[in-house]
Amino acid sequence: MIHRRVLFALPAVSFASTRAFAQPVNPLPGMTTVTFPPGSNTSTLAGQLAPGGRNVYYVQAKAGQTLMVSVMPVATGVSFQVFKADASLAKGADGLPVVSGGTLPDAGPTDNATAWIGAIPRDGNYLILAVMRPGPAAPPSPYNLTVSLR
Repeated sequence: MIHRRVLFALPAVSFASTRAFAQPVNPLPGMTTVTFPPGSNTSTLAGQLAPGGRNVYYVQAKAGQTLMVSVMPVATGVSFQVFKADASLAKGADGLPVVSGGTLPDAGPTDNATAWIGAIPRDGNYLILAVMRPGPAAPPSPYNLTVSLR
């Protein structure tokens, strides 16, 4: 009878120790991959943002290509930033995406870009962060982000 108790106790101890050492997973925020229709080098993606909101887009590009990004309508207050290929993505304490790393010239956090054209310096995955400036609570505003690679 003692042997049965020991056998039944071992799985419970094993399960309890596994739960005690489990680490919570902090998943990455959602990201939209920019894809191009067959025969086209331009893609338009619909999105929406509330004040202070952020959406992340990912595009794969090669050195020497020209990247063009624009957001419409400008009146929504949505702008964007284009991050270099070595940028990293994390989830902020508020649950919104946080992108760390350098940006391409004239496409940084203080540039408030709504249209941008630039050369891709090296092969890689580039992140585009669409942002709406903070303000009073308001319903989400729709926008279209257009991305072209030539």
